[in-house]
Amino acid sequence: MDETYFLSLYDAFIAAFADYVMPFDLSEQQFRNHIVLNAVDLASSVGIIEGEKLVGFTINGFGKWNGRQTVYDAGTGVLPEFRRRGMGLTMFDVMMPIFKDRGIEQYLLEVVTTNKNAISMYEKLGFGKTRTLSLLELSGQANLAPDALIDIELRDIDDPDWDLLQTFWDGDPSWQNSILAVKRSLLQKRFIGAFHENDCLGYIIFAANSGRIAQIAVDQNYRGLGIGSLLLKKLLSESDPTARPQVVNIDRSLHEAMAFFENRCFKTKLSQFEMIRAI
Repeated sequence: MDETYFLSLYDAFIAAFADYVMPFDLSEQQFRNHIVLNAVDLASSVGIIEGEKLVGFTINGFGKWNGRQTVYDAGTGVLPEFRRRGMGLTMFDVMMPIFKDRGIEQYLLEVVTTNKNAISMYEKLGFGKTRTLSLLELSGQANLAPDALIDIELRDIDDPDWDLLQTFWDGDPSWQNSILAVKRSLLQKRFIGAFHENDCLGYIIFAANSGRIAQIAVDQNYRGLGIGSLLLKKLLSESDPTARPQVVNIDRSLHEAMAFFENRCFKTKLSQFEMIRAI
């Protein structure tokens, strides 16, 4: 596919995911942002056309993941009336030899944990589960500490010191929340740091229009002082008041991070298996 298929792809994407656990209700611009965020190459994506209608698709992003050349499934879908015809398998059969010839080393994707048919298909294709990721959404009023226990100044971060910020992490973010994804989508995001006497002790990255958090982290030596709550307050003050703040694809094995959000009234909306197969 290429840019000439964009509108057909957008229509097919919306139709294919209309009955998803959480339907994708994206505008055309939000869909373009999704493509940029995930490093999608439309020329290396695949579609199935019946008559003049795009009825199935896999849109693929490309980049490094854990040091290996990777293709990422940024969306595979089939229109409801065309399902159970083996179209998903057909698209993978077409793609895999091409990716192998290009030197791609692995294929990365996420699948909802309750989608047994898709999980079975991916396992038959050689994918293995690597971790479980969850989408959390604020339910009601956020339970936040009234004030930080030390003097904190919130500032925009224009030139992030990623070497420093990564020391705040307890684990690695998912593909769409990775450093490379953040860099690709900075025009749509706010990047706020929490500073004490010019030392950055924490930060948050979020999309102000949707309230979606890409990354939030606090220096391990300064946790429990209300810095995380202060960063969430900043998100709430700048987000669209009609939006429901979300944390997208947080690793469920990060127990401290999960507890932080759950204690502040974020609830799990859905969970996905991250899966990888070698090419």
